[in-house]
Parts: sequence; C-alpha cells; structure tokens
Amino acid sequence: MKNTLLIGGLLLLALSACKQETFDANSFIELKKDPCFGFCPVYEFRIDGTGQAIFKGIRNVEKTGTWKRQLDPEATRKLFQSFIDADVWQFEDEYAGEVSDMPTIWLTFSHQGRTKRIMDYFGAPAKLKELEALVEAIAESQEGWEQVAPPTSAQ
Repeated sequence: MKNTLLIGGLLLLALSACKQETFDANSFIELKKDPCFGFCPVYEFRIDGTGQAIFKGIRNVEKTGTWKRQLDPEATRKLFQSFIDADVWQFEDEYAGEVSDMPTIWLTFSHQGRTKRIMDYFGAPAKLKELEALVEAIAESQEGWEQVAPPTSAQ
C-alpha cells in the first residue's frame, strides 16, 4: 500500500511538473526602447497571450507608425513560457550602470495578476538579455505585419 501511494504521489508530481501554463489576452509582454544620442531604434511593442502583437515604430526603425500581427499559438506559448521558465519575477526592477549614451530598454511581463517591469540601461544579466532578444526578434521582424496607422508628426 505504501508503494502504491508513493508511486501515485510521484506520478501526480511528475504530471503537475509537466503542466504547461495557459496564456490569454490578460497576459502580455511589452518591450519599449527609449532613444539614445545616436541612431538607436525607438519603438514600443506589445504582445498578448493570444498572439495579438502591436508595434509602434517611432524612430530609426524600418516600420514607422502602428503595425499589427498575429503570431501562431505555439510560437506565442513558447515566448510566454520562456518568461516563466526564466523566473522573470526574480530579476531586479532596474539595471543601471555608470555609463552614458545607452538606450534604455523597458521589459514588462504580466501574467495571472502579477506584473514585473524591468528597466535595463546597463548591466543586466545574460538571461534577461536573452528574453529581450526573443521579444526583439519578433518586434523587429519584417514579415507578417500590417500597417494600421501611419507615423504621426511627432514621429
């Protein structure tokens, strides 16, 4: 009987460890790149857990104005799951070093009522940089986007 309970408990534990998170329109990732003194890309990007993505290109980017795109469900799930797997909650709220003329990157993750917003100016850990790169790859891609609003005069 003890062995049966032990095996059952281990099986339940294994199944719960394999449980994948589910993401919906209330979950989102935002990436915002602020200007520098040079030609740094300046834009805002947001994707929700359903794969609905919005890109607002402001300056020094190929896509200026507002663009939208729908990511496929599996790519969306993998992107969001990477934030869970990296334990985004454990990162500091701010990474700033004693340097000048760096662009500031704001990375926000919101899921299940929790939101983590991180400012990365300089000195962020490699794992955070990897998350930023995953989001940037989608935001700065050229394929699959549809322009929904032209640039404003402020851009």
